[in-house]
Amino acid sequence: MMNYDKIVTIFVFILFLLVQPCAGETEWIDHGKKTLYWGQTIDINDYTIEAVDFSPSRFTDFEDDWVLLDIFENGYYSDGATLAINNSRTNDTAVLCKDKLKIVVKEIITGFDIPSPYVEFRVYILKEEPVSTISPEQWIDETLEFSKFVSGEMYAGDWINVEIRVKKLKDIDLDLKINDSIPPGFELVPDPDKKLMWNLALPDKESTDMRKYSMKATKPGTFTIPCARVVLEYRGATYTKLTDTSQIIIHGPDINVTKTAEILENKSIAVTVSVKNIGDRATMVYVTDKIPENAELVYGDLDFEEVAQPGKTYSNDYILRANNNNNIDLPPATVTFKDNRERKYEVKSEIVHVTVQTPSPTPSPTAMSNSTQTSEITEPDNSSIKEKLGGIIAILYNTICKLFRIK
Repeated sequence: MMNYDKIVTIFVFILFLLVQPCAGETEWIDHGKKTLYWGQTIDINDYTIEAVDFSPSRFTDFEDDWVLLDIFENGYYSDGATLAINNSRTNDTAVLCKDKLKIVVKEIITGFDIPSPYVEFRVYILKEEPVSTISPEQWIDETLEFSKFVSGEMYAGDWINVEIRVKKLKDIDLDLKINDSIPPGFELVPDPDKKLMWNLALPDKESTDMRKYSMKATKPGTFTIPCARVVLEYRGATYTKLTDTSQIIIHGPDINVTKTAEILENKSIAVTVSVKNIGDRATMVYVTDKIPENAELVYGDLDFEEVAQPGKTYSNDYILRANNNNNIDLPPATVTFKDNRERKYEVKSEIVHVTVQTPSPTPSPTAMSNSTQTSEITEPDNSSIKEKLGGIIAILYNTICKLFRIK
């Protein structure tokens, strides 16, 4: 059976553990018990405490009396507090001066039977951490974990989930501001107007916060995911931490369509529609075109379809003839295709503007490729007829070869 001495030793040890401050908790330095009469001041380190006012004196002293204290730091007014004991509306403790000074009232004496009211209290000053010699970058690295995760490879149009994670490593209260952005060519889903900005607090040690959102790429390619930024203020200093940038690969077909026009004799126009798959996945493309007003189709087909392999270009040629000298706008060619997820897309070429006018000394062919240009149709001179006929014959020959699959 345990003897009495052992029981006392164990009890004292347990009591010692209970009264020890926990690691990381706020530590206060006790500057002892002070007495302050009405109108007097007392200096403690960088602080001056003044008893400004007391509750009105009565015939006898009451336990719910109060006192008003003003606090000056380095000679300048910093804070004030009204303190009382056994008062339901006023506390007996105040933490002041940006949480660096604590006052605990022990007794307040008023009444007609004393020359002047006074207050007895204990003063505690926050134990300051030694001035750090580490850099701001090292300090925030030791204080905060901050990371951003994005999927590695996706398809154009897929939802890409983004996670921003922040974890506190020190037992200090932190208020954080997080900002993020998306790469060009991406859009937020389902809310395109969502603001990637958050204010949050991490009050507990090793507390963690996670922010999530989704985005999608509008076209395939390799993109750089920008870093996210966290900003915090601590003891008058501002700290910033960035996540790493990363790369993301977006797969899928991506079709570019161009429409060009070449001026021939007899108001003829040679038109070429080209499609190129600038993505990294094959797709079936369906190309449709229209005959403009004031023109007619002389030779060839307006529409065609092809399996567009990545990096390959496919063209279709046909010839139009202008019916009069009015201006002609060649309407855009339309391409439809699907991606690997069976999502349907549509792209168009630009409009080609053609001006028909009286003959000019030197006709010149004009090409349109995804921009607006004006092409002139003129009557050729006799010296260039053979060259122009050669051009027509070459276009007709190429068209016939395509029709009959002649290589």
